[in-house]
Amino acid sequence: MHHLTQRELMYLDDFLKSEQLTYKSMNFFAEQCTDQTVKQLCLDCAQSHKQNFQTMLKHINSNSLQ
Repeated sequence: MHHLTQRELMYLDDFLKSEQLTYKSMNFFAEQCTDQTVKQLCLDCAQSHKQNFQTMLKHINSNSLQ
């Protein structure tokens, strides 16, 4: 198995933090929206970033247990 370098781990950490921040921000923006179309776009975007976060975390956790 390929072990990740410290730099690669930092990139993954930055990616996860970015996805989490974007997810939370888009949910916040959706709560502030009065236009239902814009609100739904924000919620869709939030869901996409949440899924990215969860998928990456799942891969990281499954590889770290091997």
